[in-house]
Amino acid sequence: MIALVPLKSLDDAKSRLGEVLDAEQRHALALQLLTRVVDACQSAGLEVAIVSSDPLAYIAARELGTGVVDDGGEDLTGSVRRGLAAYPEAGTIVVIAADLPYVETADIAALLAAADPLAIAPSPDGRTNAIAARPPSAFVPSYGDGSAARHGGTPVVRPGLARDLDTPADLQEFQATCR
Repeated sequence: MIALVPLKSLDDAKSRLGEVLDAEQRHALALQLLTRVVDACQSAGLEVAIVSSDPLAYIAARELGTGVVDDGGEDLTGSVRRGLAAYPEAGTIVVIAADLPYVETADIAALLAAADPLAIAPSPDGRTNAIAARPPSAFVPSYGDGSAARHGGTPVVRPGLARDLDTPADLQEFQATCR
């Protein structure tokens, strides 16, 4: 079982928080969130690979004890396709966003338990925060607006999988609850 964690360039990470965080703070926040996601996946018994072309992702992968797949600078759909292609022998695959501040091991376990053959954790805006597929061929990546409906699968609605961190209000809530 493998978890793929797509990660865009850390220089571009959390750009919507630019009005409240400088570039160094956004970079640190992105790594903090990535670490939380990786820890939850590893604690759920998954091997983890960060999918990115950012050289800093390679450093983070080494520090977190994960693999890394070069995404060739592609968009999210292309990046996930590359990640899937890198693990053709995997029996189960999880693809999970790198910016889920409240994700816990139990959330990953619930997602995996519902993957028959496909389970999805939709975001409130109809996009896809996480997906589990058993077998991986049950998942055809198609990210963007409305991706949760396109991907299909059994919905897994859990706060740790539904809530990401994109806006100043999200950041304020995260800082208030995670100190």
